[in-house]
This record gives sequence, C-alpha cells and structure tokens, in this order.
Amino acid sequence: MRTALCLAGAALLLGTLAVAAAEVAPAPQPAGAQPPAKAKRPARKPAAKAPAPAPPAAAAPAPAAVPASDAQFFGELGYKDCASAADVARSLAIFASEGKEPGTDFEAARAYLKGRGVLPDGWLERAAPGDPVSKSNLARLICRTLGIRGGLWMRLLGPLPRLALRECVYHELMAGGADYAHVSGGELVGVIDRCDRWREKEAGRQVPRLDPRPAASEDKK
Repeated sequence: MRTALCLAGAALLLGTLAVAAAEVAPAPQPAGAQPPAKAKRPARKPAAKAPAPAPPAAAAPAPAAVPASDAQFFGELGYKDCASAADVARSLAIFASEGKEPGTDFEAARAYLKGRGVLPDGWLERAAPGDPVSKSNLARLICRTLGIRGGLWMRLLGPLPRLALRECVYHELMAGGADYAHVSGGELVGVIDRCDRWREKEAGRQVPRLDPRPAASEDKK
C-alpha cells in the first residue's frame, strides 16, 4: 500500500516538472524562419560641451609719435627702409618753405604744397600717409618744387614721372634706377640735401652738406 502511494506521488511530481519545463522552453521555430530581432538599446547622446571662452580682445597698437622738430624728423627718416607719402609731404614742405613750415601734419603739408603749386601731381594728392613712394613719383615732385622745365619732350608732354626721373638724374639730384623702385628714407634725405644745394647753387650761395644717415654714436674715450 505504501509502495503504491510512493509511486503515485513520484509520478505526480514528474508530471508537474514536465509541465513547468514545457512552459519555460521556447516554442519551436519552423524551418527557415529567422530568430526574432533583439531590441536595441537607445544610443546615449554625448553631453554638450560648454563653449570655450572667447579670447580677450587685443589692445590696439598705439600710434607712432610724430617727430616734433625737423632735425629729429630727418634723423629718424634716415633709418627707414622705405619712405612713405607722409615723409615725402613733410620733407618737401620743409624744403619749399626753407624750414619755416614744419608740416608735421600730413594734410597740412599737402595743403601747403598745393598752395605752392607743387600739387596736384597725380600721386601725392591721392596717396594715403603710409603709401610707399617710387623714384618716378618723387622725381616729378622734385621737378615741380624746383621749377625744372626739362628738355624738349618734358616741355611738350609735361613732367611725366619717367621724364622727370631722367631730368633729376641729369641734374644729379637723384640716382638712376627703375622708375617703379621704392625710395628708402636715407635716399630721400640725400635727395632733399642735393635739392637744397642745387637751389643754393642757382642762387649763388653755399650750404653745408646734410648727412643722409645719422652717424653712429662716438665711442667713449
């Protein structure tokens, strides 16, 4: 009797386990069927980076100081690699007025040259203060300042830049070279010096020579 009850209980337990295993096991897939796709996890969005702080604004460069005296102006001009329109305007204003008109301001120097009949010349009245000056443009200004009329072609066509350069070379006021070549500060000082000596020679006077480049400081003894 007990044996029969034990067997019946064991059979009941095995049946219960079989039913539970059938519920847990996945249902059989038909032949050729693809397994169900797994659900994808949503991709994480990268955290937004904070904007980098803007660099501090650079301070505007201080404007260069304009030399007050004529001697200081020519002394600093002698060291420049390239003379500018402002340098030419002030140099010619000082030369034309024989030192009476300082011409420290670019517009004031141009106005003075215009009053003397040097301007308009086709370049200086339209140039910016920092524009470089070429040999031909400087020669034309020199001819107009000194009243050099030139030869036949210059008298017929006027003081064209190339003709004016040839005339200045003929009078030994400027060195020869390409008409478009830029004029250095030392060269401009030398040209003004030769123009001053040429004018004084025409008037029968002599002036001391102006050094185009300031001499270095003397060695201490």
